[in-house]
Amino acid sequence: MKLLVRWGLTLGLTGSVMFAGILGINNLQALALPQEQIVKTLREVPIFTLTNPKGEFIVISTKNQSKTISQIGFFISKKDAQTFLENRLKKENSQLASTIRIKPVSLADYYKLVVENNKKKDSNLVFTLVPTQQQVNLATTMLNTTGKTDKKFEGIPLFVPKFKQGSSYLTIPIPQKNERVIPFYFEKEQAVALLEAFKKAKPQEAANTEIQVLDLYNVIETLNSSNDPNTNKIFLFPSQESIEFIRSLVPAQPKK
Repeated sequence: MKLLVRWGLTLGLTGSVMFAGILGINNLQALALPQEQIVKTLREVPIFTLTNPKGEFIVISTKNQSKTISQIGFFISKKDAQTFLENRLKKENSQLASTIRIKPVSLADYYKLVVENNKKKDSNLVFTLVPTQQQVNLATTMLNTTGKTDKKFEGIPLFVPKFKQGSSYLTIPIPQKNERVIPFYFEKEQAVALLEAFKKAKPQEAANTEIQVLDLYNVIETLNSSNDPNTNKIFLFPSQESIEFIRSLVPAQPKK
């Protein structure tokens, strides 16, 4: 059984809205910790969900044939979470929506919730991770380099600069970690910027580089099953929007 549920269900635009008190944000510390290396890799990436003031998740319940599916939405982009709140929830119940907050959590927290939920045999709860549509479109374009338009990227795209020959990946230094890592980007633009800088530094290698698009879920499954020590070098870089959000949380240094 796969650890993560793919984004096969669109976050419901019709259905009832309720709160889930069973696994709120404040309960995360009590959950059993899954594989340490996976959590370490995922915890640097913020994602965004909707909660009430108590920290309870917003649940969207919809009918799927004869079964009721309850979804808790998480968003790669804070702007997408805000759009969902404005366009979906406020139109349905503005009074309720006025109490809802956008709550940042780490991708590792999302992973832990999914792992715990998968232990329940008959759970009808789905933790839905919503990708940024622009990046999905870019990933789809990359898949259709032959001109065909019938293949759509499914999942959460990650963009990885690599060498064409040997299937080796570009590495970059992380000063605070005193090591080199393999960057996996949530935005294609970030991967392009790294390749451009590399080509300027080593123009003779320019023709031997490319960007590979991978699915986040497949990457996590690889981390879960592979014994390759190079998987420990994978570093997930948040989107530029998320980087700016992280910076906004750092208190301003007083002027001397």
